[in-house]
Amino acid sequence: MNELFLSSLITWLEEYSIWGIFITDTNFKVIFWNKWLEVNTGIKKENIIGQNIFEVLPEIKKFESYFQQVLQGSSVILSQKFHKYLIPIEIKDKEYKYMQQTVQMFPLLEGNVEKGIIAIIEDVTDRVKREENYKKQIRSLKILNDIQKSIFTLDREELLDKLFEGAIKISNTPFVYLFLIKDGNFLLKKSTKNVLDYSKDLESPSCILKKVLSERRTIYIPYTKETDMKCVNPVSNSVLAVPILGKEKVLGILVLESLERNSFKQDDILNLETLTMQAAIIFENIELLEALRESEARYRVLAEQSLTGVSLLQDNKFIYTNSRFVEILGYPPRLETLNDFTKYVYEEDKNRFLERYNQILENTFEYIIDEIRIRKINNEIAYLEISMVNVLYKGKKSILLSILDITYRKKLEEELKLLSITDALTGLYNRRGFMTLAEHTFSIANRLNKKIIVMFIDLDHMKEINDKYGHQVGDQALIDLANILRETLRQNDLIARFGGDEFVIMGIIGEENHKEIVLKRLLEKIEEFNSKQDRPYKISISIGIVTYDPKNPVSLEDLLQKADEIMYEQKRIKKEKLKG
Repeated sequence: MNELFLSSLITWLEEYSIWGIFITDTNFKVIFWNKWLEVNTGIKKENIIGQNIFEVLPEIKKFESYFQQVLQGSSVILSQKFHKYLIPIEIKDKEYKYMQQTVQMFPLLEGNVEKGIIAIIEDVTDRVKREENYKKQIRSLKILNDIQKSIFTLDREELLDKLFEGAIKISNTPFVYLFLIKDGNFLLKKSTKNVLDYSKDLESPSCILKKVLSERRTIYIPYTKETDMKCVNPVSNSVLAVPILGKEKVLGILVLESLERNSFKQDDILNLETLTMQAAIIFENIELLEALRESEARYRVLAEQSLTGVSLLQDNKFIYTNSRFVEILGYPPRLETLNDFTKYVYEEDKNRFLERYNQILENTFEYIIDEIRIRKINNEIAYLEISMVNVLYKGKKSILLSILDITYRKKLEEELKLLSITDALTGLYNRRGFMTLAEHTFSIANRLNKKIIVMFIDLDHMKEINDKYGHQVGDQALIDLANILRETLRQNDLIARFGGDEFVIMGIIGEENHKEIVLKRLLEKIEEFNSKQDRPYKISISIGIVTYDPKNPVSLEDLLQKADEIMYEQKRIKKEKLKG
């Protein structure tokens, strides 16, 4: 390799200290190892340069096929979703032992001759943790919203189920116990495992159940082996006990135990306390309403304590709304009839809302839950979860309508969706989005006995475009190809950027010559683009196409691999022709 070229390249790469970068020759001997890798791996450059990388780091031998693929002229991206890391780098983190990485690997070219491999390692641990935090927030919000619905069903057993299941989902711990307290006795109602016999320890002041009951507060023991706490499973290392607090007494206790130390985070504890608080309100409402089932007090007790907007309608007129109901709408000046409410419902959702309302009115369903959008007084769009149920009020048929503002949850879901399944550059699905939705397409094709076409597409000359015109122009080439694919394919076809310069398409075949029609239309669109657009490059692609037949089933992974192999074979043939 030209020594001046290599020296200049290494000098340039040393400036990029925010990533780990190494270079090998075609025999996988390391010729560059930057400062970032020295600091994070503990391997000094003098101990690895000149050595075979698989001998120094045998744990990455399993990725050798990707190194070989790069030597064939392809770029490879190892996504954190499928390969958590290339080089195992231990980090001080409670959730992850090793740094989560996204790795990009490119051929090192001198002219048209491949001289080695450049690998760039990005630390994505914080991004992965943010994604997990988004998921956790959404899961907790859904659980807390779900238990609110029990305020209308007023079923004690359903409430216990929701409370118990919600605690399991929020805490993700192996041992969860739900005790109710009656006449000073602890009654085990739900448990994930058979609870041990604590009867002999119940009188001890060190029993965690007795302690929570007497102190009326949450007790968290991060490491049980450092205390003399009783009524705890001896195999557990941390325990959390949360009281279900009524106005005048402790109604029950939720106990969660983990095999790990310091298992419960502050957010988890807060969500569990919110869960038990909501359950306590509903428990007391149930007890009260069992005695007041046919009175106005029933609805007022429910509504005024609820975090949900509650209203009561008779003959399409509001006869009661709680303060939260009007607060969610933005304090409308008038709310007397159903029409006063529906004028705030988003136009596209209005017919569905009225249809659902009439279904309750006509007893088509006993209970309905749906989602609608409203335009509030200040013109702000909000997402509501609505609940409707038939009730009797003063002996007359009425509808109990509740609304819950879920705008925040919707925004979180949208952010997570975009973060998780969309490619930021092209707006197409990314690898994660494709793999998630492809399974759904597979199931539809199998159910309808329809064939599927899968196309693996590689944008030719991407390296040359980046080197000659810069990465900004290279990004534009990827965007152009993405737009061509959108214009060519059907709306329900699945299009994704798999990484780097690779794209994947999947669609259910409508007719026998579907493959030929799609390919012809795609090539015509590319030719049309190249003739009209004033770009410094021409769009050229290599394609691998396979067909899936439900009569001869194969896995999605095998299908993608076959299309990938066909595409790379076409790319190889093109290179041979150019050399010839």
